[in-house]
Amino acid sequence: MTFEQYLVSKRYSRVTISRYLAGAEIFTGWLQEEQLTGDQATYNEVVAFMRHLQEKGKSKKTVHGQLNILRHYFNYLISESRRQDNPAAGVYVRGIVRKLPNNLLSMDELEELHRRYELQLNVDPAKKIMLGLLIYQGLQTEEITRLEAAHIHLKDGKIFIKGSPHSNERWLPLQAHQVVEVQQYLAANRFKEGIFLSHPVRADASDRNISNRMRHMIQQLQKLNPKIINANQIRNSVITGWLQRYHLRQVQYMAGHKYVSSTQRYQVLSTDDWQGELEKHHPMG
Repeated sequence: MTFEQYLVSKRYSRVTISRYLAGAEIFTGWLQEEQLTGDQATYNEVVAFMRHLQEKGKSKKTVHGQLNILRHYFNYLISESRRQDNPAAGVYVRGIVRKLPNNLLSMDELEELHRRYELQLNVDPAKKIMLGLLIYQGLQTEEITRLEAAHIHLKDGKIFIKGSPHSNERWLPLQAHQVVEVQQYLAANRFKEGIFLSHPVRADASDRNISNRMRHMIQQLQKLNPKIINANQIRNSVITGWLQRYHLRQVQYMAGHKYVSSTQRYQVLSTDDWQGELEKHHPMG
């Protein structure tokens, strides 16, 4: 399998594939000058290549983007059994920091929100299930819209979340009360197939239907708690709460993050602690 075929299998867009191929070609060209191949490159070569780009006047943003391409390229080599590690995984560009999540809610606030929402009248079961998936499984809206009935395994008390170009697949446990809610929902929709939470009247617009109901649900939640902003804020709060209870790698799996660095940005640190982490983990000046 070529690198291009690998990227196609990961369902990246043609624009992204073209950019990744061009970036990989720059790197392999540099390696050739160093009389090396991607199979042989180490952490030291990755750092040297980053410095090479900086010396050519490339901006930190450009270098950061190139580094991201290298991570994909090395993952491709791993998939081909041409190497066992990804030497770009531990390299970062100092000064390029992803924005830390803010306006977070505590788990107590989220659970109280869920309790109060469940007590509301005129709230359809699908919305209650959606809120539970946000709070207890930390799902993204996009993941909820493509959740299928076949992905619900009530006997095991788990749900399966399919992967995407931006997230990994995973199995997540359901809370006991969620199992009951889902059982009741499936019983009321006895012949339910396909998209789990789509409205039966407009099957041709299931994704839009779920997204619209999600927006309406957020508006209802804002009346219960003015601090609520959107579904992404709830997910950010959940992942941050998980990190206070579980190991980093476990939270990476639960959140579906492809890279541990995506999970690390949710770690709650003081300003001094965060600066220390930058100095420790971002070797590129």
